[in-house]
Amino acid sequence: MRSRTVANRTALALTGLALIAAAASVARWGEENVLMAVLRHLQQADHRLLLAAGAVGFATSLFLVTVQIPGPAPRRLALPAPHCGLDSRAVRHAVQAGCAAMPEVVRVRCRLTGRRHAMRLAITLTVNATAHPDDVLTTVADTVQTQIAPLLAPRRLRTRVRLQVQRPRPHRAR
Repeated sequence: MRSRTVANRTALALTGLALIAAAASVARWGEENVLMAVLRHLQQADHRLLLAAGAVGFATSLFLVTVQIPGPAPRRLALPAPHCGLDSRAVRHAVQAGCAAMPEVVRVRCRLTGRRHAMRLAITLTVNATAHPDDVLTTVADTVQTQIAPLLAPRRLRTRVRLQVQRPRPHRAR
């Protein structure tokens, strides 16, 4: 599992446990008693400790939010040969040109993200209503992906293909 997924699930599990514990205590002792007990404990606690706990909680939530933003691919991708590099925009343009050459495809969007050892290629294809998804995916896997994967050889390439169907638009009467 990716580290983002683990961090998300851990944060959600801890939040869920806290909410379940709060709901159980309210159900057991009543809302007024629980609220008064919490306020009593907060008044007895050191205010610097509460401020530090709040700051840590805020920093943790800010960190979890910023980790979710995928980083763009570096502009120059280093190749195994010395002093050789590949422009990441050229990779995107090659993928778009390869996908646009398919007869069923109406529009292509491509995004390359990732760093060092793992790259992610997200392709969104808008196809005709008459296109068969199996044929389109097979063509993308056999032609486009097999041509691009060796270019990024030392890195793993994960590809996500999303298909959208173009709706047939009714003709306007003039």
